[in-house]
Amino acid sequence: MGFLRFVVTRIFSYFLALIASISILYLGIFGTIEQAITDECNYKSSTANLSCLREFGLNKPVVDRFGIELYRLVSFQFGSSFFIFANGSDNVRTIILAYLPNTILLFTTATVILIILGTLIGLFAARSAGTVWDRLVSIIAVVHSSFPSWWLGFLLIAGLSYGLKILPAYGMTSIPVQTNGVLYGLDVADHMILPVLAVLTVSIGGFAYVVRSMIITTMDEDFVLTARARGLSESRIVFRHIFRTASPAIATQAILVTVSSFAGSLLTEIVFLWPGIGLLTYQAVLANDLPLIIGITFVLTLVTYVGLFIGELVYGVLDPRIRMGSD
Repeated sequence: MGFLRFVVTRIFSYFLALIASISILYLGIFGTIEQAITDECNYKSSTANLSCLREFGLNKPVVDRFGIELYRLVSFQFGSSFFIFANGSDNVRTIILAYLPNTILLFTTATVILIILGTLIGLFAARSAGTVWDRLVSIIAVVHSSFPSWWLGFLLIAGLSYGLKILPAYGMTSIPVQTNGVLYGLDVADHMILPVLAVLTVSIGGFAYVVRSMIITTMDEDFVLTARARGLSESRIVFRHIFRTASPAIATQAILVTVSSFAGSLLTEIVFLWPGIGLLTYQAVLANDLPLIIGITFVLTLVTYVGLFIGELVYGVLDPRIRMGSD
């Protein structure tokens, strides 16, 4: 019952946090939303206008209108975009669903590579603590984290696309689009290389340093000294004891990185013209497309909370002390 209680408690907590976040969002822009809805209804005929006003509850008290808008948001009824279309539709939910998979494809791929390489590099640095390799990881973490992603993106485009002409500079596919499934997949992968390199270069040093720090901290525990006193090999100590103990914190960090990847990188997608949520957000802000901005904000907020919830579940599975603490 301990783990079940832990899960139920976390679900309730995150649900309340999500409702609170949505309420705060709407309290800040409630007047603007109502004005946008009124303007949209006024463009319709008199009969359609009246129906529109009733649909959004504009003929009801403020509290009722707020509740109606909150319900529409929770049920993913974001309304219609003012200026942007996707798949022939101006429905905000349809537009977001058209762009979100592209962001998931690009940044989740980059994040998986980041987690694997970052964990291996961090583990190697921790095992070589105090050596040149360990110091090199620390230096790389500081230097790479200070690189602006947009600046690095321009360098990669200038060097590998326009200079060496070996990789495409922007977009997700070539024109004309490949009709063969295999060739289409290879074309997309080819276009992914530069933005993935940009994301990895900026992020991998910091993630590796975090992993290194977690493992080094675990190395000072008493059970490690006991394992060494028993004559166990260093490799067995590292992988069977140290890494296993540090895995909850590392897994949580990996999940947080993965969650942030779903929001994409606004500047990275703009620089490489990758048709994802980041580029869509930029276009919506430029066009002052309020329904689309609100829809994107809600979806990314929801993704963040779901990711944090999954992170806590993973932490609870890997570390029994967390879930037992809820009893």
